[in-house]
Amino acid sequence: MKPIFTFLFLCLFLHVRAQDADYYRKIYTKPIGSKPYNTESLLKQFGDVKVRDRWYVGVDGFVRNDKNTISADFDGLIGTQSPTVSAWGVSAGWIFKEQWNIELAYDRSAIHNVLLIYGDNPLSYQMENDKNNLVLRGKMRLLFRKPSIRKSAFWIGAGAGLIPNSGRARDFMEFSGYRERGRRSGVDTLYMSSDTHISKSMTGLVEASAEYVIKVAKSIDLSLFARKQWGMGKSITTDLVYKVNGVETQRAQIEGDGTGWNFGISLRYVFHIGYDFSPLGHNSGKI
Repeated sequence: MKPIFTFLFLCLFLHVRAQDADYYRKIYTKPIGSKPYNTESLLKQFGDVKVRDRWYVGVDGFVRNDKNTISADFDGLIGTQSPTVSAWGVSAGWIFKEQWNIELAYDRSAIHNVLLIYGDNPLSYQMENDKNNLVLRGKMRLLFRKPSIRKSAFWIGAGAGLIPNSGRARDFMEFSGYRERGRRSGVDTLYMSSDTHISKSMTGLVEASAEYVIKVAKSIDLSLFARKQWGMGKSITTDLVYKVNGVETQRAQIEGDGTGWNFGISLRYVFHIGYDFSPLGHNSGKI
């Protein structure tokens, strides 16, 4: 019997020691609502901290209205108009101290020529160039309150761009019809040709812009913009020839250089933010 009591005593002793160990063990629990120390918690603790610089990429969607011109209307037979179409683009930019912005953009946006032929059944034909535009923009923030603080704000800017042109022929069309001279004078045979081609050389544009940039989140901005562009050189040209009874009577030309308005929205992802903590006595940092 004695060995049995000895075995039971040892089991009871070890069990009590295990409970004592659990009782005295130091257990640390995470306080409810605690967060690790990072840049955002520092901003909340000390208030607004100045931004040294930041980098972003963006996607633009907009509608474009570009104006084209025509040199003659063949006595009211033809005309043109300014089309409004949708377009898109991508951009990358750098912002310095929330006051200055440099942006490089590629816009997939066409320059158009529109031919209108009037009559009992009016006809409309729209021709376009290669749709490629490269634009470098500089912008300035309109400061009304604290500088170097990232907030929703108005920006104004100016830019210049290049329009690569392929020199390709786009569209060649022919039209024919008849016109009565009078009841006893017979009819005239009318003929018109339209030949559209893209410039063989690179053309350019200049731009003025205004936008309101909204800070949506730490890494997201939303921009509502309006841009006025002026074309520098003819990107797309349509040559028109008008003949009556096989005899050429008039020539005309429709030209498109990219002059017009853009209205749209841009969604931007901020992938780098450099903060200036010097007013707080800290070293500069980034996220």
